[in-house]
Amino acid sequence: MDIPLLLELFIRFLKIGIVGFGGGWAILPIIEREIVEEAKWLTRSEYLNLVAIAGSTPGPVAVNAATYVGFKLAGPLGAFVATLAVVLPPFTIVSSIAYALAMYITNRFVQATLNGLKAAVIGLIILALVTTAKETYMSLPKIPQIIALTSIIVFVVISVSVFKVHPIISLLISALIGLLLGMLGIW
Repeated sequence: MDIPLLLELFIRFLKIGIVGFGGGWAILPIIEREIVEEAKWLTRSEYLNLVAIAGSTPGPVAVNAATYVGFKLAGPLGAFVATLAVVLPPFTIVSSIAYALAMYITNRFVQATLNGLKAAVIGLIILALVTTAKETYMSLPKIPQIIALTSIIVFVVISVSVFKVHPIISLLISALIGLLLGMLGIW
């Protein structure tokens, strides 16, 4: 049992949990900075795989990412430590805020603060989108791969937003298309 590593896992994911406003996709730039750039626990390529796995499995992206990284570095105990650390701050903060918000939700300063946080979350989501798209497209060496990736993206956007296909169905179809393209040697 590597206590220093477990402690560092806990501290890094606790920090991610504390500053990870917006959760979900908005937290990805924070995770990338902590895990790839600073700790160097994952390469950029491994991080992109983490984003794909964390985003396509049940549960919050930050929790999935923490579990994945913790397990990769320190097995089941590492997964538990990293997951606990990333969940602890939001659980504590949301519990406290829910209590206070119920009393002050109509206050204009509370509403203004929430609007500011919404804007920041949108910015972080856009940053995660741009970073992931840039890294993904740059890793594709051939035009057929770029066309295939773009086609899957367009398929998901249109199927979910226009035809109201359930996102899980689009996700499964995309995975099957990816598998087929892999079998054909395009990926």
